[in-house]
Amino acid sequence: MIHQAVGPRGWPWIGSLPAFVRDPLRFWTRLANGYGGVARYRIGAEQHFLISDPQGIAHIFRHDTVRYYRGKYHDLLKPAFGEGLLTSNDEPWRQQRRLIQPLLTKQRVSNWLDIVVSATAATIEAWGDRRDEAPVDFFEGMARLVQEINAKVLFGRALPYQAQPALLSSVSAINGSLLRQVKRAMIWDGMLNRLPLPDVRRFRAAANTLHRTVDRLTAESRPQVDDDSLYGGLTRAANETGSPPETFKIRDQLITLFLAGHETTAVALAWIFYFLTEHSPWSERLHGEISTVLGDRTPTLADLNRLVLTRQVIDESLRLRPPVYAIGRRARVDDEVCGCRIPAESPVVVSPYVMHHHPAYWHEPERFEPERFEPDRVATRPAFCYFPFGGGPHVCVGQHLGMMELLAVVAMVVRDFRLTAPPGRRVALQPWITLRPKPDVRLFLARR
Repeated sequence: MIHQAVGPRGWPWIGSLPAFVRDPLRFWTRLANGYGGVARYRIGAEQHFLISDPQGIAHIFRHDTVRYYRGKYHDLLKPAFGEGLLTSNDEPWRQQRRLIQPLLTKQRVSNWLDIVVSATAATIEAWGDRRDEAPVDFFEGMARLVQEINAKVLFGRALPYQAQPALLSSVSAINGSLLRQVKRAMIWDGMLNRLPLPDVRRFRAAANTLHRTVDRLTAESRPQVDDDSLYGGLTRAANETGSPPETFKIRDQLITLFLAGHETTAVALAWIFYFLTEHSPWSERLHGEISTVLGDRTPTLADLNRLVLTRQVIDESLRLRPPVYAIGRRARVDDEVCGCRIPAESPVVVSPYVMHHHPAYWHEPERFEPERFEPDRVATRPAFCYFPFGGGPHVCVGQHLGMMELLAVVAMVVRDFRLTAPPGRRVALQPWITLRPKPDVRLFLARR
């Protein structure tokens, strides 16, 4: 029997908007714990639904692109991301996904491990031995590193040095503005976003900087037949279809992959190193494993596959601080999820953060415990208790590249450095479009 989902009544006119704006993570977590696997809440005049039941999440992902689609909140991404894989729907999305996915398989991305290793080695060399120096801003350091890796993976060339600071600032401006725009879009049909507000102006300027940089890199790259860059692969794949290249929005795909891959990986690395300083015994255990597997060598793909403890630490960090903490869809038709009616055009949210902290599926969910990802324990948990890369047809297309980067960077840094945090410094959550640390993660480095 279908029944109505329940949730907080909220305030007249605005519903639960104040609680959501103040702290969306806390708001959604309370909804999941207080109202069950399908919770209803109102923002303005519109009813929203939070799905926090594993079977319900599986249903959403299974029927993604058929019963659900990306709605008006995803449209806010288009001035920065263009009409790429992250913002498109239906047949344009399917065409783009078919083009890109074969280029980002686990086997294909392994060809770029040398790029990851070389860029990480250069970063480590630049750090030198900072035993008596000021702490390093690890988020900025990881952002610069991932930016350099992505430029070489996507375009086969280094990012111009003079473009790096402006591009980092642009990514931060885009990230910081988008969540504010999403919140404003929930009331008065997004009218406030059409005003020349300061953060909207910064967002547009930042998007222009990003686009100019990508246009410059594509103009200078001119992929050849044997070009191993993603730009080269996309161009060849598009030509082989016989369709006009503009069908696949290659420029927009490159912008999307550069921006999304840069931000999520840099955020993940910052949190991983933060947790290792908070739990130093694990840092030493990882150093032992990494030293045994690698010795003084640079890592190979076979080496990365042997870093079992390192992978568990990465998984636990992604559980506690998933860079993508919420995934939004809109119902295309009336639907039923876990016995609850979801009316057509209703916004629906599934949250990796909420599920990764759900006490029904994780014992002491706030505790850092990498042993949770031992194979026998993983086998006992339902699917979609843990999904840092999303799921269904829209699962992150770059997940294999991202995980390879995380493993290689963590292995090389932990092998060479002992990391410690300044005394008394605590880092909170900053839920922008990704789950950034606040303030930045600053760590002392000492050569081992």
